[in-house]
Amino acid sequence: ANAPSAPTSGLPPQPHPALGGGRRLRAPVAPTGMASCLQTPAAIMVTLEVPPKRLDDFYAVMEKDAKASRDNVLEPGCMRFDVLRVRGTTNKFIIFEVYKDKDALDGHAKLPHYLEWKAYKDSDGVTKADKIFVETTSIAGWALQANNAPSARMGSGVFVTVDIKPDRVSDFLAAMEVDVTKSRDKLVDPGCLRFDLLRCAEKEKQNTFIFYEAYLDDDAAAEHKNTTHYKAWADFKASGGVENQTVEKVEAFAPWSFQAASVSIGSSDMPLLGFGTYKVGAIPASASSAVAGDAPPPPPSGPEVCHQIIKDALASGYSMLDCAQFYMNEAWIGSALKSAGTPRRAVYLISKVWNDIIYAGPDAVKQQVEKSIADLQCDYIDLMVVHWPVPGKHVAAYNALRECKAAGKIREIGVSNYCIEDYEELRAAGAFGEGNKDKPRFNQIEVNPFLYRRKTVEFFQKEGVHIQAYRGMAQGPKAWSDATVQEICQEVGRTPPQVLGRFLVQQGISHVPKASTPERMLENADIFTFDLTGEQMEKLKGLTTPAALQNFKELYTKCIWRDTPQSGDPCPGHRTIE
Repeated sequence: ANAPSAPTSGLPPQPHPALGGGRRLRAPVAPTGMASCLQTPAAIMVTLEVPPKRLDDFYAVMEKDAKASRDNVLEPGCMRFDVLRVRGTTNKFIIFEVYKDKDALDGHAKLPHYLEWKAYKDSDGVTKADKIFVETTSIAGWALQANNAPSARMGSGVFVTVDIKPDRVSDFLAAMEVDVTKSRDKLVDPGCLRFDLLRCAEKEKQNTFIFYEAYLDDDAAAEHKNTTHYKAWADFKASGGVENQTVEKVEAFAPWSFQAASVSIGSSDMPLLGFGTYKVGAIPASASSAVAGDAPPPPPSGPEVCHQIIKDALASGYSMLDCAQFYMNEAWIGSALKSAGTPRRAVYLISKVWNDIIYAGPDAVKQQVEKSIADLQCDYIDLMVVHWPVPGKHVAAYNALRECKAAGKIREIGVSNYCIEDYEELRAAGAFGEGNKDKPRFNQIEVNPFLYRRKTVEFFQKEGVHIQAYRGMAQGPKAWSDATVQEICQEVGRTPPQVLGRFLVQQGISHVPKASTPERMLENADIFTFDLTGEQMEKLKGLTTPAALQNFKELYTKCIWRDTPQSGDPCPGHRTIE
């Protein structure tokens, strides 16, 4: 946000593999999941004050600058761009920017979105500005959190600046390594979204450090101070190692203010990346693989398996769980969440009502909502979904969910496997409510390069209905061996699960992969630090064949009646399958 002219600190750049580049496929190695770490020599913090009469202009220009800077196509060298307001003020802000290297930092000042900000600043749009260049290369790889896209919006944050006694720097770094790395462990500190340790890049200020901490809310920030890892810092401070300390509490004042990999679903934010729980510990009796004679052996099952997988997913940084009545494991998931001690606000829970309940009618739907809440051991469900548009029944089921929402049992309502015509049937029946207050905010459908229904995806996105993909990694290894997928993997130096995951989130489509090992969970999650080109995206979209669309049509017709007395009936009316 300010013309960069970074000082030469005498500290040589230390490239880290997490910065990408080359054609080498990377294995996930970070012990703290999506909070893996990297190093960069180019970061900047700007504290500024804005004339109160110019706040609207400031918000407008900063929104453009922040959003464009985060666009890896427009500015691939920018890794993070946060614009935070100092709490208790209306016109004091801190801007935190991270770039891959000094060239990327310098290049930012030549881009149109920066020049528009500069023009605003030069028009007396800023009354005071203090700039400090910071670095992490002289500390260690753990100092800067590589996950540049936390899964939730920040509710509480702080910048702490400390001057450390010269002879105590090594002790300070040892204490901070404990505090910083443990804060990123979601099983230990689930409310912490981000924790960076930064060092002033000026030679004469090498003993000045800055903590940047972001939390879900004030309660999470307070809970952090009760952890054993916080005690490592508190004990160091109590030992007299700190000469001076200043604290600036900050807040995200707009949806774009804090960079997060989340999407607004009605009144709340949902992570763009979640963990799928289908076949985690249990396989439904009518699942395709359960009845197919040539199906592969089923995965290990039972509550112990489910508990371990959910625990590993939470530890790997996943904070959204895609659950369902049909999956037959919600009680086990609820037990796993309770045993992990995960605060309710720290995990986004999706559940779905299955066809048998939908067919049974509205009262059964409302009873199922109560059961899912009890099984998941939560007070409410963030997003409750109609699993399939059972003909003649799904509108009544949706209206029952509207009643549950009004009663505070669920926060938002969604649909799954809806074609355009199913959605229009809801609208025609008045199920969106007055002023569209109960309009579906979400449609979970199969999306991957081998089933990319462009017309359907574009329709729902234009309607403002978020698309979430299931089976986002297609059919696994068989699909991953496709020549086009392999070619793109080689071009970007990533694995097939990462390329297919990136294919989704780059379009704003949320992704809920599942895995049974922490290593695979981490690999699947590493999709926010690279981009696919427009050409690569189009190549992937082009893998969908007419045969795949026909197979989808047949599956849709089968599944809308699945587990109901009308199983095997034809689909009533036309459906858009493209």
